[in-house]
Amino acid sequence: MIEKELSKIWQSSPHQEQVKFKKSRLILEVDSNLDRFHGETKWLHLREALGAIIAIPIFGYFGFTAPYLLTKIGALLMVLWATYILLVIKRTKKKKPAELSENYLQYLLKTKEYLQLQIKLRLSIFTWYVLPCMTFSYVFALGFFLENPEATKLIVGGGVYCLFIGYMIYFLNRRSAKKVVEPKLNKVNELINTLEEKNHRHPRVKN
Repeated sequence: MIEKELSKIWQSSPHQEQVKFKKSRLILEVDSNLDRFHGETKWLHLREALGAIIAIPIFGYFGFTAPYLLTKIGALLMVLWATYILLVIKRTKKKKPAELSENYLQYLLKTKEYLQLQIKLRLSIFTWYVLPCMTFSYVFALGFFLENPEATKLIVGGGVYCLFIGYMIYFLNRRSAKKVVEPKLNKVNELINTLEEKNHRHPRVKN
C-alpha cells in the first residue's frame, strides 16, 4: 500500500522532483544490499587484523628463541606474512566508499571499484594468503617435527592438515566471490547504467 502511494506521488511530481525521488530510491536500494556486506567485511577485517597482531609477537619470540633453524626461519617468515596481511587490510579499507560525500554516480563508481577489489582478493586468495601461510607455518612446525623420533607421521599428518585447511579457505572465498559479492556488483552496475541513461536523457539535471 505504501509503495503504491509513493508511486502515485512520484508520478504526479514535477520532473526534477521525480529525479530526486528516483535517486533516493536508488540510494536506499544500494544501501540495503551493501550494508550487511560492509558489516560482515568489517568484522572479517577485524578478525584478520587481530590474528595478525597476535601472531607477530608470538612468532617473533620463537624466531629468536627456538632451538631449531627451520623453526626460526618459519617463524620469521610468519612475522613478515602477518605484517603483509595488515597492509592488505589497510589498503582495502581505504578503498571502501565514503558515505555519499560526493554525488550519487561517483558513489556508485567507487562502490563498484571496491566490490571488484573484494572479488579479486577472494579469487586470488591462494597466492597471497593460503600458500604463504600454509607454507611458512609448515616450515615452522617442521623444525620441531624433525627432532621427534617418529617425525615421519607428524610431517605427513601436518602436511595433510595444512592442505585441508588451505583448500577450505580457498573454496569458501571463491564461493563468497561468486555467491555474495558478484550479485552485489551486478546490482551496482545496473544502477550505474540506469543513472547514466538518465543523465544522458536529462543532461541539465545534476546528480
